[in-house]
Amino acid sequence: MENEIVVNVDSGETRVALLEQGQFTELHIERARSKSVVGNVVKGRVSRVLPGMQAAFVDIGLEKAAFLYVGDYFDNTGGEQESPGRRGGPRGRGGRRSPPPRIDTVLSEGQEIVVQIAKAPIGTKGARITSNISIPGRHLVLTPWSPRVGVSRRIDSDKERKRLREIVDRIRPKNLGFIIRTAGDGIREADLEADIRYLSTVWEAIQLAHAEKVAPCVLHAEPDLPLRIVRDAASPETKRIVVDQPEAFETLKKFIEDFVADPKPQVDRHEGLEPLFQRMGLEAQIHANLERKVWLKSGGSLIVDQCEALTAIDVNTGRFVGKRDLEETVYKTNLEAVKEVVNQLRFRNIGGLIIIDLIDMESADHREKTYRALRDALRHDKARTNILKISELGLVEMTRKRTRENLVQTLCEPCVHCEGRGYLLSDETVTYNLLRELRNSLTHFNGRRIAITVAPRVAEQLLGHEAKSLATLSDALGQEIEIRARPGIHQEQFEVEALDQAPPVSIPLRWLRDPAEIAADEEAQSKKGGGGRDGRRRDRGSRRGDKRSRSQSESRAPGNAEPAEAVEKETQDLRPNPPPAPLEKLPPSPITGEESPGDSLGDSPEALENIAAASTSASTTVSPAEAPGSEVPVSEALVSEALVSEALVSEAPGSEVPVSEALVSEAPGSEVPVSEAPGSEARVSEAEAEPASGEPEASPAGDETPNPHEDSQTLDEEAESRILPRS
Repeated sequence: MENEIVVNVDSGETRVALLEQGQFTELHIERARSKSVVGNVVKGRVSRVLPGMQAAFVDIGLEKAAFLYVGDYFDNTGGEQESPGRRGGPRGRGGRRSPPPRIDTVLSEGQEIVVQIAKAPIGTKGARITSNISIPGRHLVLTPWSPRVGVSRRIDSDKERKRLREIVDRIRPKNLGFIIRTAGDGIREADLEADIRYLSTVWEAIQLAHAEKVAPCVLHAEPDLPLRIVRDAASPETKRIVVDQPEAFETLKKFIEDFVADPKPQVDRHEGLEPLFQRMGLEAQIHANLERKVWLKSGGSLIVDQCEALTAIDVNTGRFVGKRDLEETVYKTNLEAVKEVVNQLRFRNIGGLIIIDLIDMESADHREKTYRALRDALRHDKARTNILKISELGLVEMTRKRTRENLVQTLCEPCVHCEGRGYLLSDETVTYNLLRELRNSLTHFNGRRIAITVAPRVAEQLLGHEAKSLATLSDALGQEIEIRARPGIHQEQFEVEALDQAPPVSIPLRWLRDPAEIAADEEAQSKKGGGGRDGRRRDRGSRRGDKRSRSQSESRAPGNAEPAEAVEKETQDLRPNPPPAPLEKLPPSPITGEESPGDSLGDSPEALENIAAASTSASTTVSPAEAPGSEVPVSEALVSEALVSEALVSEAPGSEVPVSEALVSEAPGSEVPVSEAPGSEARVSEAEAEPASGEPEASPAGDETPNPHEDSQTLDEEAESRILPRS
């Protein structure tokens, strides 16, 4: 197969793909809003000199100042001195290179210098610049500060190297130096002369702009991406160039005719509705090569991990099991892997320090052959590389010159959820962190109700496995905790909100009674002449104005206990009025999908539906556990999620916060007013009930296990235990 260059030009993005023998080896991308600045010659101003780092920062007109190391700078005013510390530079006694001068002796703040951008800004780092300027042409590279003639090391023939050197040395301006590129192998003298004239003209334009413009400014800019790639990558092996945009097609066609020697590659224009990269199957390969795991043809795999310090590549046998023995299987996998590693380095444009973790090989001969295979594969890579031999641990250490962002940095951005870490805290870990945070900070919130918004999976943990812990925490803080699940929230985050107004008071599930039993109690009450609803309303209205001290004194006066039937009737007005069907099980949680702990309470499903209908919030409220002597056990402080905001607002012993009657919601059919003005001081307590003469005093609560279907005489004591301190 032949080598090809595929050019895709869109309105804001240009992509160039290099195919070698049909294999997609390199992808170059340039966008209109972030054009490459590598190779531009600029006039900059020194903004800061750092003697401790032997470097300086130079303002070249970019967002961040460029970095100039002393080894990349030399005084070019005379045009003769070469960069200290570089090849061919001044040498000391014994042929050793002289150390570079101190940066503060050659540069000062505010000084204007001409430099070239060697590396583009990457991440948080600014551009890397050098004053050793080189301007590339098709066959030659102009080096104005080094008036010598050099030949590319890729040209192997000594005879050809000598011929090219003699031609260029004879026709070049004596104050300019040139390096003959690999593309100049076998080139005619006329083509070399044309290249020298073009590059000399470019250098004259740079000098003229330097005299006229003020720093920071651009003196010479590299051409657009398609022209740069064709200039640098086209070779005699390149047979075809495919372009899908008319203007780019004409530009490349003219460049090939004027500057590329025979045999010239064929330039074709893609026409049709199907996108060029899609038609040639390149889009799928781009997405596949962005994956962390790369499969080998044999069944093995590579794992590519890029981080700030280095790139680690791990080789695995995967599905490849071999045919003869383990050592042979490992050797074949490593041979295939090193070739694919080079392809991935080129395609992803990975630079810097690279560590390859090969599969351990016992044979020294196998290790040497694998190393040579890696070195041979790197010969096709134009980036400068340095590779060390395979270590005893099976590791290969190498470096690759990095001049621009790699493919992942160009096409991707860090994950907004994990912030580039690659992992999240588990829902279980977040749950325990949340509980610890609540213990430390919830007491800083005022109010009796706290709303906590979390991710759905964290809500499942809080309302499932950690429901008991949440109830215990609510009891210890004396505050209701409402859990809200929000799908859009980050799994590691939560929101805590103190609600100023108390929620509607609801009745615990175990207080719901059979309607037939309620009807029987009402009939017994009417026979005893205990008074109607109007009287009870007047009683409640008069009790709103009572003082706390009066309530406490009356509650302790002997003979002030109400009849059990009256107390029961009073309590019933605070309950929903459910239909008579029995309840076998509570509905499952809308968040967790699990059944609530209060199964088989003997109450009607219609009652739960009536209560749940009053709620629209996808939340669950956890109330504090009842005070000592309460008839409601701690385990029932957790209210079913189906009740949502209907959970009971119970108070800790001695709490001064009243249970507001104004927030009691009525069940359908109840004659009790739906709500009264917020801020009502009415209290549900035994002391505030109308005293009845001739009734025995209520027995102390907590002597025996309560029965939810007995008369509610003990309910008054429970209310008293929440409101009034016992003596």
